[in-house]
Amino acid sequence: MSRIFKNFALSLKTNIKTIITAVILSVVVWFAISIQIFPDVTETITDIPVIIQPPAYMIENNLQLAEEYEFTANVQIRGKRREIGRLNSGDFTAYLNLANVTEEGEHTVGVLISTNSNFDIEISPNTQVMRIRVERIDSITLELAPNTSLIRNLLVEGMQIDESGLTANPPEITIRGEKTIIDSIARAEVIVVHNEEIFSTFSVAGELRLYNNNDVWIVNPDVIIDSENIIVTVPVHKVKTLELNMVIVGAPSNFDLTGLASKMLITPSELTLSSPDNSIAHRSHFDVGEILLSEIDMQLLNNQFRDTIAPKLPEGYKNISGNASFTLEFTGVSDYTQHSFTVPRDNITILNEPEGFEIEILTRELTVNVIGPTAYVQAMSVEDINVTLNLLSFPDVTDSLIDSRSVQCGIRGMRVPAWVAGNPQVDVSFTRIEQ
Repeated sequence: MSRIFKNFALSLKTNIKTIITAVILSVVVWFAISIQIFPDVTETITDIPVIIQPPAYMIENNLQLAEEYEFTANVQIRGKRREIGRLNSGDFTAYLNLANVTEEGEHTVGVLISTNSNFDIEISPNTQVMRIRVERIDSITLELAPNTSLIRNLLVEGMQIDESGLTANPPEITIRGEKTIIDSIARAEVIVVHNEEIFSTFSVAGELRLYNNNDVWIVNPDVIIDSENIIVTVPVHKVKTLELNMVIVGAPSNFDLTGLASKMLITPSELTLSSPDNSIAHRSHFDVGEILLSEIDMQLLNNQFRDTIAPKLPEGYKNISGNASFTLEFTGVSDYTQHSFTVPRDNITILNEPEGFEIEILTRELTVNVIGPTAYVQAMSVEDINVTLNLLSFPDVTDSLIDSRSVQCGIRGMRVPAWVAGNPQVDVSFTRIEQ
């Protein structure tokens, strides 16, 4: 038996070349026969990336895929063996078929596959489908409402935030996202966040918050906002409560101004104001206006005078109290009366008479109305009234001119409680003197 195996091994060793040659020839012959008998084969190409391109209809109607889908597809092909073996996934293109997607929601869509090669191959009908979710995109533009609730406790004493002057930059934002989310958004706030003491106007980045129709904060909504960097300017004012005061002007130096001012009652008596700087800190009162002493007549003494406050405020000041107007009235003047005095022309003194002109007062008698306590006025005489005509302002006169001029009237004495009401005038003749 061993001799048989030895003879076989020796024969194999002697004819090795012949055997190898025979095997190779057999393979070649088998391959040639296979090509002739089986020229076409079927193969499966895998992992073809699926291209997603929304059609015009979806774009025009604000429809888009809800996620960043990454699909791959497989395809079965048939063709010549020698050609098919040279193909891979890069020789094929796959598209997600979105032609029938016309509304938002869940959709099952097919995949369209084509080849990029020039080989004569057959692509089997593709039955692959993908599950996608489509959403409708919408947008809304909202005004930004600054909110300072988190920083009010940082104001130094005497300072206040001017809420009406709060500004956001940009003043509004446009929010884009899925329609159901956009429809739920009702308003937008920008929260001012600050950690230091506040003593002057400042600007700071704010934190955007969106609220739904129930005024509930929508935390981290899946939306796109056209501006993430929002700057809020917070105007800070100095606040102080000041007594209101009305200034009497045009009073002679010997008039008892303090006595009459003490009879003035302003309602409200004080206002809380704010200023954009520290100027209000140096004010002890606020003057709501001024009034000429000569304009205080019996009607004003016995009736209320009302005026608005806003026009009286310095630039940048705010009326925190909210009172739109004030009322001025006089108290303790029930015994005041008005009496008319007739002042003759000779009692009128001319001051600053120009040279080269003849000046003549044509008014023979001037009526002067005096107001004051009844006992005081009734004790007066015309001699107590001092009337002067000041010609310091001289008209341009070429020949002669008659002009009406106001005169200044005063009452002689010290701490006089009475005054001349109105604006007495006289007619004056100016005649040039020939040199």
